[in-house]
Amino acid sequence: MKALALFLICLGVALAGSTSQDAFFVPFPSSLAPVAEFGCPDPGTVFTYDVPAWNTNRPNRMVAIERDQLNCRIRSDAQGVYDWYGGVGPHLRDEDLAQKQLIANIWPLRTGYSESVSKYGSPWEYSEIKYEVVEFGLAVVPAGMYWAFNIRKTYYWQGRLAYTTTLWWSPALKWTIRQWPEEPGKIARTGGFNWSLVSVSTKASQGD
Repeated sequence: MKALALFLICLGVALAGSTSQDAFFVPFPSSLAPVAEFGCPDPGTVFTYDVPAWNTNRPNRMVAIERDQLNCRIRSDAQGVYDWYGGVGPHLRDEDLAQKQLIANIWPLRTGYSESVSKYGSPWEYSEIKYEVVEFGLAVVPAGMYWAFNIRKTYYWQGRLAYTTTLWWSPALKWTIRQWPEEPGKIARTGGFNWSLVSVSTKASQGD
């Protein structure tokens, strides 16, 4: 009960200082965090993000198409049709077996889980990749407030940190509501691969 009370206090403080354009995460006590099974968004669900597509200059949309085993297939305004393996790994190739296995192993999502793999032997590939389910909590993005898992992907190049990517994955939407890559020594800003959800609509809501 004390942990829950502290969480509610922290949430109230965060909300009091927020604006509609803020994106922030309030962790839930790990002892009370749920476990989430893998899933993909319902076909036809449209996710709109706060970065413009290069070919339309409008906020980029991702439309859920189907689930194919551990692949969530989507159609993006900017990149066309492609898969997110395990819902968290976009554009993985057949050669990316090590990373695919790493992603498969994080499911079902549970707070505190982490695993790393020494990826490829080729000098142009990452020497190590680590996936961590850091925490569960309330995530606030321009589209609203969602329960989400904070997942961190860390990539090393020849033994040195190359970059990290933080994902907020919503069990309710079965999709990522925020993606935030960061490189050492650089300031990360919205744009390109750094984006947050601004709206979501389902087939049912589109028909209203």
